[in-house]
Amino acid sequence: MVLLAVFMLAGCGKDKPDVSVFMIDQNSDPTQVSDQLEKTLQEKLGPDLKVEVIASPLYNPQKLMVEYAAGGHDIMILSEDDMKNYGKLGGHVALDDHFDAKKYPEGVFASMEEKDDKTIDKTEHLYGIPVKDLKMFKDLKYTPDKLFVTIPISSEHIDNALKAIKAMTE
Repeated sequence: MVLLAVFMLAGCGKDKPDVSVFMIDQNSDPTQVSDQLEKTLQEKLGPDLKVEVIASPLYNPQKLMVEYAAGGHDIMILSEDDMKNYGKLGGHVALDDHFDAKKYPEGVFASMEEKDDKTIDKTEHLYGIPVKDLKMFKDLKYTPDKLFVTIPISSEHIDNALKAIKAMTE
């Protein structure tokens, strides 16, 4: 009976969000805006998509690695260096089809990922959008330089993540 109760309680918890955002930065504390970002994004996306924003108050590369490995987030907000390092490992969804790469040249780079045929992918794509260029962050007065919004390849809700990023631009 006790084991059954433990398993039942383990299954009871918060509903999983439709869009999970993880923020971490080397030069600022994203917890300053995480609650307001969640509230504003939730208002823009409406009640049909549940939004959750999680921010790390301190930068820790191991924490970031764990967050990528766990694969529980649909959007990652991180430094340019981290975005490019994980991007070069094939860690992000290309955003070219949804956003104008010419508008965000800082987020364009080649993944340099090794393909199945052992060639290196040198095609440049838009993988990240600078936070400083997004209206929602400007309104929140949180526009750190060299901080980017990206979608990890492990996202379970890519369409919802795209909707959320589009909402951040409006």
